[in-house]
Amino acid sequence: MRLIRSWPLHVPDGRHYVVDDIERLVIDNCDYNTLGDIDDDVLLLEWDIAVSREDLVTFAAQAQADPSRVLVGPYRIYYPTLPEPIWAHRHWGGEPKGMVGPVGTEPVSTGDPHCNLFGLGMIYLPRKAIRGFLRTKFANHFGDLEFSMYHYANLSQDVPICWDVRPVHLHYRTPTFAKESIDG
Repeated sequence: MRLIRSWPLHVPDGRHYVVDDIERLVIDNCDYNTLGDIDDDVLLLEWDIAVSREDLVTFAAQAQADPSRVLVGPYRIYYPTLPEPIWAHRHWGGEPKGMVGPVGTEPVSTGDPHCNLFGLGMIYLPRKAIRGFLRTKFANHFGDLEFSMYHYANLSQDVPICWDVRPVHLHYRTPTFAKESIDG
């Protein structure tokens, strides 16, 4: 298993990101097609996902317990239009088909054992799953949505969520009270 951190060709202005010594995979336009060049299973962290050392070790151990299955770590997404953050992973019934993206998804709830669609923020990807996606040419773009829809249609409808870890997606606005207390 190879630990990789995705890194955008151009970091967007105003975005928070993690600086560490994890091997970087430079991507452009959120496209992970270059994962096909890695000749190993991949434990992937996106560039804006922070995780403790202990959680990384726990996640890797759970992935190694069933190395043929994709495994995801739960992290929250902070949409400014929502009253509270939601988990990145989704439940989906597979309908309607033939659309650009899935309609009728809903975020998982804390403790749900599985999801159907998932983000790539913290994920274990077996080499066979990566290569299968690329070989079938399911989509020209290799992103969260495309890969998870491929997985749902071709590998398994359920992907286990590792609730023993709590990665943090750093794409959120800092609360005002924090700025005032730091500056004050």
